[in-house]
Amino acid sequence: MNDIRARLLAAFDLEHKEHLAAIRESLRAVEKDPAHHPDLVEIHRRAHSLKGAARAVDLPEVERLSHWLEAAFIAIQRGTVPFDAAARDVVRRALDAIEDVVAWATRGGGEVDIAEVLAELTRMGGEGGGPEPVQRRSATPDAGAAPATPQAAAPRPVRSAGPAESAALVRIRSAGLERLFTAAAGLLPEIENQSALVAELRELRSEWRALERSWHAMRPRLLRGGAHDATGAAGISFAGDETALRLSSFERRFRALGASLDAAHRAHDRHLWSLRRWGSGFQDEVRQLRMLPAESQFSNLGRMIRDISRAQGKEVEADIRGLETQADRVVLQRLKDPVLHIARNAVSHGVETPQERVVAGKRAAATVRFEASVVGRRLVLRVEDDGRGPNREAIARHAVERGLLGADEAESAPEERLLDLIFEPGFSTAPTANEYAGRGMGLAIVRREVTRLQGSVTLAAREGGGTVVTVEVPLSLLSQRLVFVAVQDDILAIPSNDVARVLRVPADSLFTDLAAPTIRLEEEDVPVTPLAALLGYDGAMPQGNGAPLALVILRTAGRRVALVVDALMATRDSVVTPAEEVGIDAARFLGTVLMDDGSPALVLNPAALSPRPGMALPPLVRPVDESARRRPHILVVDDSITTRTLEKSILEAHGYRVTLCVDGREAVETLGELEDVNLIISDVEMPRMDGFALLQAVKGNPMTSDLPVILVTSRASDEDRERGLDLGADAYIVKTRFDQNELLAGIRRLL
Repeated sequence: MNDIRARLLAAFDLEHKEHLAAIRESLRAVEKDPAHHPDLVEIHRRAHSLKGAARAVDLPEVERLSHWLEAAFIAIQRGTVPFDAAARDVVRRALDAIEDVVAWATRGGGEVDIAEVLAELTRMGGEGGGPEPVQRRSATPDAGAAPATPQAAAPRPVRSAGPAESAALVRIRSAGLERLFTAAAGLLPEIENQSALVAELRELRSEWRALERSWHAMRPRLLRGGAHDATGAAGISFAGDETALRLSSFERRFRALGASLDAAHRAHDRHLWSLRRWGSGFQDEVRQLRMLPAESQFSNLGRMIRDISRAQGKEVEADIRGLETQADRVVLQRLKDPVLHIARNAVSHGVETPQERVVAGKRAAATVRFEASVVGRRLVLRVEDDGRGPNREAIARHAVERGLLGADEAESAPEERLLDLIFEPGFSTAPTANEYAGRGMGLAIVRREVTRLQGSVTLAAREGGGTVVTVEVPLSLLSQRLVFVAVQDDILAIPSNDVARVLRVPADSLFTDLAAPTIRLEEEDVPVTPLAALLGYDGAMPQGNGAPLALVILRTAGRRVALVVDALMATRDSVVTPAEEVGIDAARFLGTVLMDDGSPALVLNPAALSPRPGMALPPLVRPVDESARRRPHILVVDDSITTRTLEKSILEAHGYRVTLCVDGREAVETLGELEDVNLIISDVEMPRMDGFALLQAVKGNPMTSDLPVILVTSRASDEDRERGLDLGADAYIVKTRFDQNELLAGIRRLL
């Protein structure tokens, strides 16, 4: 396939979708209003154009289907075939078959059987005479060959371009592309660091200017006689020849240093400008390499919807839109299974049988619509059906049966809260389970995966009947704009895509006479809650004494909440190391980023912070809880600042008090000063005193021998494990297989 063929196929891919969409829209218009008179001439023209386009790109199966579709419309125009529900059903299935054949021929998959629909089209078109039938092409044309019969032939997949046929295409490994993107994204913090260096150079220049002024003030005192000009740069005589030489040398070097500082500052300004220009351009280009159209993952969605509906005896028209929308390849790949499950649910749970729809006054064929779009810097996917819609009574009844809501609560619960319960594990209102749905785990898995993608998923009733499921996720996850905040002793980061705004307000400006404190923003009452409380931190909350509160207005799943933080630090682009790679809870944290001092900051998952409908928020004002001092106290011993910070954040988020030590010797000294340590978590390889020596010291001291010790180390050999356990370690966790749930489970077991 040469370049011209590739371009023709790309053009046909767009053209055939346009023709199919126009014909389907005409069908829907007739079914919505039986008195509507469709433009049959226009429909016929589109079928004819589709046939010609298929011939140009050598897709004979599509050409054959289009030919007999054209013949059917001619018969309808002539009045020999009524444009009734049966005829519309044949046309719709012919359109589906064309779409499926094109998808199979260009992207692979299961073969498409077009024999049945082709036979039905032939019966319709044959009654009207039809246009000149499509001739079966042959390598040696026969002048006396008879017209082709409408017999289905197995479609041929389009062969992809080889390297010799398309020099413009280059195939690269996805792993290499990921490394290239990571390297490009790593330029962002370096550019930020270079910006900080500009300020340092400016400060150095300012200091040099101050020193220069001091030198000019001191200089006359050092002069003794001798002629000198107004600037003192020539004709100077200092006391003593040796002193004169040293001071002259100092002055020359001092002036040279100033000139060097000026030159370095100017050079750095030029280099920073180039770095910003080329670095940001390089990252944008590499990011584009990762961007793919939604069609790459959802091209077969329409066919899957039709196959499932036929298997269940339902009539469903798949309306697929926005497949040209581009997003990060990894994001699209991880969304494929959730979207397929949502679509299966729409057919299995949402769509009624044709008989039920007719009785309800609907047209027999239902519609399931998928639409992809970009709003801001987020990818929005919608799956919508015009079926029966959510059953509020059944959901409330099942929620009461499972103990999720009380009977009175279920009676008065707002619809938003009830529909949110559908995402609970095991929640299903289906009377029986089948191969497609009914076990109640699918939507829970959908929410978990979307949450890990830093997104949100909501389910709502569709106006006019039916259900709408909306998924929102970032277009890309690796390099992100982050808002850094301080919460107690920790620096945390929040993706800026989910931050509506940041502001400072007096605490007494909040409305506190409602169920939860609120702040009035853009004609909306936004609830206010401390971020520390949402994360499980202890300590006193703001007391409402009029001091300014730092607020981060978070926006997820269509709701806003104001988070109180201790301080607003900075906003910058950073490379996020995924949560799975550092062993932290992916449901609460997206990952980590490195700060300027080399320490990590946890990146919060906004979807996990946003309160569920009906969920009570922690109070804004809370006195100091004396019982907090009795919380389990854990001593973390590790020479790595990264490990210490991560473990401290994880433990404090789960309600433990934490004290940090950099090695075994400091830990022994700390144990002598503290009397309330309940458990020790220690590395093995540390300076001065390693973990094994610390373990011996702890277990050999009668005052601390009963203290539980967990070793968390990179040493994975059986010999090291046995040595640690023989010395008295209560648990041995290998860092390379670190799982925070395993650590927390071990702590709970020992305490």
